[in-house]
Amino acid sequence: MLSLATKMAQMGNRVDIITLFDNIEDYQFNKIENLNIHHLTNNPNNNKRNKTIFARVYTRILKFRADKQHNSDVVKNADKLLNKIRELNVNFDLFISNLIDTDEVCTQASLPNLYYCIHGSISEEIKFNNLRNKFVALFYLKRDLTFIKKLYKNKRLITVSSEMADDLLTLGIMPKSVQTIYNPFDFNYIHQQADFYLPSEQDYIIHIGRFGPEKRHDILLKAYKRSGISNKLLLLGDYNSRYGSKTRQLSIKLGLQNRVIFKGFNQNPYPYIKYAKALILSSDSEGLPTVLIEALILKTPVVSTNCLTGPSEILVDELEEFLSPVGDINGLAKNIKKVLNYPVEITDKYITKFDADKIVQQYLALTK
Repeated sequence: MLSLATKMAQMGNRVDIITLFDNIEDYQFNKIENLNIHHLTNNPNNNKRNKTIFARVYTRILKFRADKQHNSDVVKNADKLLNKIRELNVNFDLFISNLIDTDEVCTQASLPNLYYCIHGSISEEIKFNNLRNKFVALFYLKRDLTFIKKLYKNKRLITVSSEMADDLLTLGIMPKSVQTIYNPFDFNYIHQQADFYLPSEQDYIIHIGRFGPEKRHDILLKAYKRSGISNKLLLLGDYNSRYGSKTRQLSIKLGLQNRVIFKGFNQNPYPYIKYAKALILSSDSEGLPTVLIEALILKTPVVSTNCLTGPSEILVDELEEFLSPVGDINGLAKNIKKVLNYPVEITDKYITKFDADKIVQQYLALTK
């Protein structure tokens, strides 16, 4: 969302970002002409609610769907949103909602020319949510689907991958329209950031991502060991969590403690991506995995599980052979070894569809 808004503003369009809670660090965008940030609520206790990925918001919202207080909050926030729009006194050409809680608020507000942008696989999120309590899984599955079908019925939807569109239609959701517009990537910015410093490590492969169950660091470590390669494995991401601790313990159990390097979170991971021999993704589930596209932009070879959704739309043609089935340790191990021994040249044909300039034009076309 922020990348799209920034690029739109840089191209001379007025862009206003309205958040439910004060969770965007405004100073990052104060110097961008035409870009304005507004908050409906300044409550530091709620900052984490909207500062999260689709999966977390989706899980939490559905748990409290029947809560009358939540429904009341939706109405109140819709009133705040309409008041803010009247206060701005701007005749906006396009409204885009990017999270499920803002989807509800925007629906309640009946905004004109409104599109709902879906950033994750709905079926995978419902599945992940219900796995937490198998005894009531069937009940929650039916309830969650009922809510989603009602929310998006006869609405104009945007998905960030084609597989997401297929996924929601398969679930029986009946939108007014659905189209795929990929997330935008600023190629020049990524290349500039990649030259910002030189990593001290050499001859390594890399994985970038938070430590969570769907990222499957356990599969990654086992496949890495089975591949038999001599390159070190760098893990970029905040490992100060339960899953981070479990991954550390597993690396010791597998005898990899001297070969798997926990680098922690890095605000600018691009130099590490640029100089890596390969980037590996081992996830069970993704939306449109940004890190795969960023690696290709920097001409770094990629190996990935073929999870729903995204990887198969990114790794196409000659790169398709580096996709392995989800959870397949042997398949991932073979591809890790193969990508190092027989790397494929990464050309612009793999990335042009993700160029920010093209993506912005697709969004601007919605204003007509």
